[in-house]
Amino acid sequence: MRRFLAFAGVSLAALCLTAMPAAAIPVDPQGLIRPELLGQALASLKAHGDTADQTHLVIVDYARRSSEKRAYLVNLETGLVEDMFRAAHGSGSDRDHDGYLDQFSDVPGSSASPEGAYLLAEEYVGKHGRSLRLDGLDPTNANARARAIVIHAADYAEPSFLQKWGKLGRSNGCIVFSQTDLATFLKDVPRGTLVFVGR
Repeated sequence: MRRFLAFAGVSLAALCLTAMPAAAIPVDPQGLIRPELLGQALASLKAHGDTADQTHLVIVDYARRSSEKRAYLVNLETGLVEDMFRAAHGSGSDRDHDGYLDQFSDVPGSSASPEGAYLLAEEYVGKHGRSLRLDGLDPTNANARARAIVIHAADYAEPSFLQKWGKLGRSNGCIVFSQTDLATFLKDVPRGTLVFVGR
């Protein structure tokens, strides 16, 4: 009887341990993303979790200068930042062209970058070659599809442009990468991934 109780006790303990929720994987233990922005992005992912892919997250930090790598690809299964990219912002968000985004806007014709959460939608081939459409999920970027706010590559996001001018050029509000970075992005980021743009 005593042996049975001891066995039952071990089994019960094992059952309790099995039933305990696993500890959440820390996101960005490398400390590459500003904590405030990371918190906002994770809250947005939770809010849109019914539609967004749960394996990856992209965070674009427009508080950083365009000369810096400021688009982060986060693997949610490991918590690690897998890759970082430079990304151009809209001319309407940086009228003095100093490389810093001063304001967001979703107004059609503003040529500004809109903030908020997007879903990475379908790939297409347009005037900039291979590109990715974005569907705005928030009131701050609800016009994204109508404004053709997309992810594409352009000469003004190439390393040669940065080397010459010390900053990237400006888009009409799109998130713009170099050709090499876009190719990596297209390969590594699943469609349906949440892209969070903030500063």
